[in-house]
Amino acid sequence: MTTSDILRPEMNESAFVSCPHCSEEVTADSDFCPHCGVLFAGAGPVACEEHAGKRAVGVCIMCHRLVCDECSTATMSRRFCRDHSLVEVRQDWAKVFGSSDINEAELAQALLEANGFHVQVLNASSIGFVWDGGGDSPISRSNISKPVKVFVPIPEYEKAVSVIEEWESGVGESTTELNP
Repeated sequence: MTTSDILRPEMNESAFVSCPHCSEEVTADSDFCPHCGVLFAGAGPVACEEHAGKRAVGVCIMCHRLVCDECSTATMSRRFCRDHSLVEVRQDWAKVFGSSDINEAELAQALLEANGFHVQVLNASSIGFVWDGGGDSPISRSNISKPVKVFVPIPEYEKAVSVIEEWESGVGESTTELNP
């Protein structure tokens, strides 16, 4: 399916309609789907932000940058720019931190929550058995490839990454607010 094949959702009484590409809910007046990054035909022809001479085929779901085929990646039917092509996304949540040390992951979670972010944690429960005497330790989690992952909603991703980077660098206490 190409961008030109996708029609802009029909305007109706409802404020929301389904994206014809991913079936997620979008506002009826949207030019693109924030869930999959597809541009709707009603947006008209728009140029890629990185390659002005090329037509954009979508929008990065992370930063909403217009992208062409050359500078974008489609992963699991979602469009990403080069800067965000390796970000792990599950539903509408993006991974901002991962560690095989559950205590470190809990610190990251607490830091983000203290700064007003919505947080979901994956793999935080006990791994349930002993690996070479390690129990539920960073070494055991690494050996079975089950690190703890901390996710935030996609719209909060950029600010959350800044908070985590500041914390990891040890440059003082974070006071970043989600909504300045």
